[in-house]
Amino acid sequence: MYNIPWFLGAAAFGFILMAAIGIQAAVALFSSIPLIRRCQQEYNEFNARRAYRRIAQVASLTIFFCIIVTALVIHFASTAIICGYGVGFLLAFVLSVKRMTPNNDQNRKNFETSYADCYPPSAINPDDLSDNS
Repeated sequence: MYNIPWFLGAAAFGFILMAAIGIQAAVALFSSIPLIRRCQQEYNEFNARRAYRRIAQVASLTIFFCIIVTALVIHFASTAIICGYGVGFLLAFVLSVKRMTPNNDQNRKNFETSYADCYPPSAINPDDLSDNS
C-alpha cells in the first residue's frame, strides 16, 4: 500500500531520465549511423570518421551515465522503486521508437545541423570555402 507512491515516483524518474538523456544515445545509434552511411554515398568527401567519433562520444557518455544511475537505484532502492524505475525507463524507450528511425524528418534536420562540419565545403555557401583556404 505504501509502496505505490514510491513506485510511481520511481517510474516518473526513470521515464524522465530516459527521455532526457537515454534517448539521445538511442537516436545517435539507431538513426545517425544509417544517415552517415547515406551521406558517405552521396558525398565522397563526407568526413564519416569525425561523425562516427561524435556518435561514439554521445552514446558512450549517455549510456555510461544511465548505467551509473541505474546501478545506484538498484543498489540503494527497494523492489518497488526498482520496478517503477524500470517501467518508466522502458515506457520512455517504447514511446520514442518512432523518433529513432533515420527516416524521421526531425532526425534528418538535427543530423544536418549536428554534423554540418562533416560535410564537404560547398560553393553555395561562401563561408564554407573561406574556412578551408
